[in-house]
Amino acid sequence: MLKILLVEDEKLELETLRDYVDWKSLGVGKVYTARNGRTALECMAEHEPDILIADIQMPVMNGIELTKRVREEGYRCKIIFLSGYDDFEYLKAAFQVQAIDYILKPFSVEEVEKLILRIKGELEKEHTAEVSLKLASGQLLANACEGREENLEEMSETCFGRPVEEKAYGMLAIYGAPEEKHVHRISDLFEVQHAFLSDQMIYVILQAYISFQDAAGRIAKLLEGEGSVAWHTQKLSIKELHTAAVLLSGMQDEMFYGKPGEVVCAHPGDKKAVPVDRDAYHSARQELRRFITAGNGMEADTAMLRCLEELRKGNRRECQREVYGLYLNLHNRLEMEDSRLMEEMDKRSVKPELLILDLGFFSQVQEALRQYVESLCCFYKRQQEDPNFYVSGWVKEYIEKNYAGACSVEEMAEGLRLSPNYLRSLFKAGTGQTILEYLTDFRLQKACELLKDKTQKVKDIGLLVGYENISYFSQVFVKHYGVTPNEYRKMV
Repeated sequence: MLKILLVEDEKLELETLRDYVDWKSLGVGKVYTARNGRTALECMAEHEPDILIADIQMPVMNGIELTKRVREEGYRCKIIFLSGYDDFEYLKAAFQVQAIDYILKPFSVEEVEKLILRIKGELEKEHTAEVSLKLASGQLLANACEGREENLEEMSETCFGRPVEEKAYGMLAIYGAPEEKHVHRISDLFEVQHAFLSDQMIYVILQAYISFQDAAGRIAKLLEGEGSVAWHTQKLSIKELHTAAVLLSGMQDEMFYGKPGEVVCAHPGDKKAVPVDRDAYHSARQELRRFITAGNGMEADTAMLRCLEELRKGNRRECQREVYGLYLNLHNRLEMEDSRLMEEMDKRSVKPELLILDLGFFSQVQEALRQYVESLCCFYKRQQEDPNFYVSGWVKEYIEKNYAGACSVEEMAEGLRLSPNYLRSLFKAGTGQTILEYLTDFRLQKACELLKDKTQKVKDIGLLVGYENISYFSQVFVKHYGVTPNEYRKMV
């Protein structure tokens, strides 16, 4: 929807324009008004309307002076003048400030509406042309960076109106944050001509008149530590963008092993891949599995770091593949051979298999693997401290999901592939309670929560927590809390 600013010192005429023109049907969503040029300038700064309709003769600042200021301050709105004078000098002054039309007073509403419709069509055409040019310009810059544009000279003149040799660009790259959301945020910055994602990096083409180092700092701050930035020091012609992009791309491995949030000057990448010592790695991996199954988190962490110290000798892609292979080794050797462990690990919030190949920094990959190893160690440690913890946890989770129903011990035993009596003994040994005692406690706790809502009937609450017989529900409640459900409700 368009925005329009009406500037007229005569109150009646201003109200006529504001209230009698059917702005909504014309595609105008906001109509602002001002009684003189000075107030109009303040409104321009705040709302940036698409169309300005201004009277020529006004106090404080007349329409001609107003529109001169509007153009000087860079506003591109369409300008229409209102005047009671059909005078050549006024017309001449109006078109010197790029006014597109001139309405003589007294005017009709139909005349204004017809003019606004025409201007709306012009604005839509201009917007379409601007979008098309922006897309073409962005694609040209991306192609130039990737060395895929053959007609640089012709396209540079067409899209930018500048010779191909003109050093009109700067460039920087963002590492470790290859997401479209970052591309969109960065593209909105005034100093950015174009930003695009390629090969797990974001390339940013800058205006040449700014400080590239300052721009890199601002963009790093915008990323809030999610990525690192390297900026090219030189102003570049469109022909030189490809060479600069190759230089920045060569820094990927170095930036991967660096810290998120770094801002550095572009330089030839100095990370040299070294073959992994397979014997040392396999030895550390065996120790890692041994310490995990022993539940020894500290030693497991040390062994994991030894593994990673070997794997980080390669480049970024090799390192990520190797670390993912380490994860798969642990998964296949430990989780796949123990269904209880697999079920436990499926509940965890951190899933390194979904992260390792996509994380932008080695420190993040290391942290994802560390959390996975810690989860494995916790499982084995709890298993050693309490051999029944898995059974107890499974039963508690089953009750939490099914307490409103029958909650049969036989069904639980079947799910665990144990006999009902053996299940009862394991649960009692692990928790100090029978399954029935735990189920009763859980149901009554839920009942107490529901009793706080005084719109629900006690009978309905009993049904919701698994008691079909209201008398039995009350009997169990009294035995547990010493008061009836109704008495408890009055107390809370």
